[in-house]
Amino acid sequence: MYPDALAVDDGRTVRTHAQLIRRGECLANGLDRLGVPPGAAVGILSGNRTEYVEADVALALGRRVRVALNARLHLEDFRYMAADAGLAALFYSAEFAEHAAALAEESGVLPIAFDAVADGPGGGHGIDSLVADAPPDARVRDTDPEGIAWISYTSGTTGRPKGVMLSHRAIREVALNLLLEVGPVAPEEQILLTQPISHGAGYFVLPYLMAGAGVYVMRQFDPEQVWHLSQNPAMRTLKAVPTMLEAILAAEPAAGLAAGWGFQSIVYGASGIAPALLNLAMERFGPTLVQDYGQSEAPVTITCLQKRDHLDPSARLSAGRPWLSVAVEIRDGDGAPVAPGDLGEVYVRGKHLMSGYHGKPAETGEVLRDGWLRTKDLAIADERGFVYLRGRRDEMINTGGFNVAPREVEDVLAAFRDVEEVVVLGMPDERWGDAVTAVVRPSAGALLDVDELLAFARPRLGIRVPRRVAVWPRIPRNAYGKVDRNAIRAALDGPGQPTESAHG
Repeated sequence: MYPDALAVDDGRTVRTHAQLIRRGECLANGLDRLGVPPGAAVGILSGNRTEYVEADVALALGRRVRVALNARLHLEDFRYMAADAGLAALFYSAEFAEHAAALAEESGVLPIAFDAVADGPGGGHGIDSLVADAPPDARVRDTDPEGIAWISYTSGTTGRPKGVMLSHRAIREVALNLLLEVGPVAPEEQILLTQPISHGAGYFVLPYLMAGAGVYVMRQFDPEQVWHLSQNPAMRTLKAVPTMLEAILAAEPAAGLAAGWGFQSIVYGASGIAPALLNLAMERFGPTLVQDYGQSEAPVTITCLQKRDHLDPSARLSAGRPWLSVAVEIRDGDGAPVAPGDLGEVYVRGKHLMSGYHGKPAETGEVLRDGWLRTKDLAIADERGFVYLRGRRDEMINTGGFNVAPREVEDVLAAFRDVEEVVVLGMPDERWGDAVTAVVRPSAGALLDVDELLAFARPRLGIRVPRRVAVWPRIPRNAYGKVDRNAIRAALDGPGQPTESAHG
C-alpha cells in the first residue's frame, strides 16, 4: 500500500490510501457496534461519491455482503431487492432519504446516511459520527474465499431481477484479470470512472487500489468535464460506455482546450458500439481503446479487445478474445462445441464466475453446469479466436422458418452512412411469424432515406433484410443503460411513431 497516495476523489472529498483504510476499519467496527453481524447483507443506495468507496471497503473488511441498489430504479424495486437479499442495513445519500425511511419502517432495515443526519425522513446514523465513535482496529478478519462478497442484481428485462452472488474469490479474480490485461497500473496514476460504481465501473476500484493507484468517481457524467480532467497527467485511463464516448466527442468544441486529449487508455463496454462511432473515436483518440465484454454472472472479463486489435479492421468489429485466465467456447443447442464461423451460445469458465442466483437454485442450475456458465449470448468465433456477438438467445428472430440473429442485421445497417445507432428485433407478423424490424437513430443532422438504407442492406442480408424500419431520434434505454427492447416493442405496437416504413 502507498499510504500517502491518492485513493479516491469525487471532486469534493479526497481520501489517501491510509485514510481510506482507516475510515473503512472504523466503519466496519461501527457496524459491529450496531449489531450488524458478519455475513449480513448491507445495501448501498447512492450515486457516485467518495463515501460509496468507503462503504465498499468497510463491508469487505467486516465480511459483510455488499448489495448495490441501482439509483435509477424506483422504491418498489428497492423493496423487492431489500426483501430478496434480506438487507440488515442500508447506506444512503440525502436524495434517497425518503426511500431509506420507507425501507426502515417496512422491513426493519437500519439506515446509515452518507450525509449529516437531520430531522425528517431517513434518519438513522450518519457515517461520519459512526466513524468517529468507532476507533480503527487493524485486526485481520479471516475471510472465506468462497464466501459471498456481493449480491448484484440483473436488469430484470425478462422478469424479476435476479441476485447474482459473487464470492470474494470472484471479485479478486476480476481485479487480477484487469491488472493483467488492462494494466500495468502505476501507483501515481488514476482512472476516471464515469459510470455508476454500483455496477460495471465498480469492478475497476479494487484493482487500482491494489496497485496503489487512485480512482476518480465522477458524481455526474459531464462530457466537458471529462475533457478538462484529461489534462491531469495522472489521469491515464477513462472508463465509459459507447453513448458516453459519443457525447464526449460532441463536447470537444465546447470544452475549448488547446492541449487536446490526455487519456492513454479508454476502456469501454456494457453495450455494442456502432462502427461509425468506433471509427470516429479511433480517428480522434488513436490506438487507445480497449473493449471489455462480460455480464453480471461473469463480470467484465469474458473477452477483451485490446488496443492492438482495434487496428485490425475485421477484429475491430468483434468483442475480442478470451482473457488469459478465462476459457470461452461457442456451443450448439446440445452443448457441443461448434466449428469456427458457426453460430452458437457463449459458454464461459473461470474463477470469476458467480456462485449462483440468490435463493434461486433452479435458475442457477439452468446456467451453471459442470463449471461452465451458459451466457445466453449468441456468437461466432473465427479461426483466430475473436468472438463476434450476435445477440441474446431469447432475441433470436424466426422469420419465414429462418433463424436470424439481430446483431448480424444491426452490423450491416450500422455501416450505412447516415446511421448512428440501430436495434433489430422480431415483431409478430401473420405471414412471417416474426418480421425483422429495425429501429434506427440517424447521425446528427442526417436525413435518413429508408429506401436507400434498404437498397444498401438487401444484397448483404437477403432474407434477413428488415421488413419494417422505424426512424427515431433516440433509442430507449433502461435504468442500467442497456437498450430497452420491451419499451421498443411497446412503442412499435402503439400509434404515432416519428417515421416508419413497411416493406413486404
